[in-house]
Amino acid sequence: MGFFDRFKKQPAKPAKPEAVAVSEEPGFVYAPVEGEEIELTAVSDPVFGSGAMGKGAGFKPTGETVYAPVGGTLVACGAPNFHALAIAGDNGAEILIHVGVDTVEMKGDGFTVYAEKGAHVAAGTPLLGFSKKKIAAAGHDDVVIMALTNTDDLASVETVASGAVKPGDKAVKFAQ
Repeated sequence: MGFFDRFKKQPAKPAKPEAVAVSEEPGFVYAPVEGEEIELTAVSDPVFGSGAMGKGAGFKPTGETVYAPVGGTLVACGAPNFHALAIAGDNGAEILIHVGVDTVEMKGDGFTVYAEKGAHVAAGTPLLGFSKKKIAAAGHDDVVIMALTNTDDLASVETVASGAVKPGDKAVKFAQ
């Protein structure tokens, strides 16, 4: 870094969005993003689409912020996986959220992490921002995938919404 580089204006980090209000009910996982909820089998990633990572839902996003779908502890968030995060929910759900297909290749470009690994978050807390434009420019699908990775330990997992959803809308119902 040269002397004059110190005076260059650094790009501003996007402001953290406000949390959305979520009244959690036992046995529910809420939509993490604004968009259209689709069946997990309809996502273009074969690993998630096959259910190998667990049952859940996909979302064709219209928004660019991922919110906590449950209250819980972030067990994975930020570098090096800017495009994905995992939450151990207080309600017993273990959730993996993956933004886009093959977006790991972007090495964090177009993603902003708002939370830290180990943090306890409430449902509706903003966790991650992403740029649909940058994902498209990189040639990737921007689908947001939410899988309950402990599906095998649960009695049932089913989607409860389809079509347009907002962060905090009921998306998946499960029983232990």
